[in-house]
Amino acid sequence: MYEASCHDLGLAECRFVATAPSLKKVEYAMLAHAREEHPELVAGITAEQHEALIKSIAEAAHEVPQH
Repeated sequence: MYEASCHDLGLAECRFVATAPSLKKVEYAMLAHAREEHPELVAGITAEQHEALIKSIAEAAHEVPQH
């Protein structure tokens, strides 16, 4: 399982955590959350900025042990 959070990306006030079996699914969940809860951060971003955001999510994501 992989996990990333808004806190990992520098949004300390947001407690959202995405957990999924693959990195791609974590990226998707984080982007969906950003569109819903942080639209001011993603509205009107360029393709290059979008790629940079995905890269930031991938770098922040980490594997978590399954219980």
